[in-house]
Amino acid sequence: MGSNTSRTIAGVLIFLGIFILPWWLSILLILISFFIFELFYEGLFFGIVIDLLYFIPRESFYNLPIVFILLLLFFLLLRLLNKQLRMNNVF
Repeated sequence: MGSNTSRTIAGVLIFLGIFILPWWLSILLILISFFIFELFYEGLFFGIVIDLLYFIPRESFYNLPIVFILLLLFFLLLRLLNKQLRMNNVF
């Protein structure tokens, strides 16, 4: 199976998982996909979807999209580590 095919299948499964699975399991799937696929930008889109569906506004977070921000920071940190360690993919 090609990389694009497996990436598309993972994206569809995560998207369906957002509606079926608990929010924390969907986030775990996105984090695993960041490790498996190089430049998994779709995970950031899924973070926005999770924030739109499950976000509860609170004063302590200043109504910021917390899941998206955390996924973005994780994505950027992983990109920085990949460049420093000169790794294409972890797996």
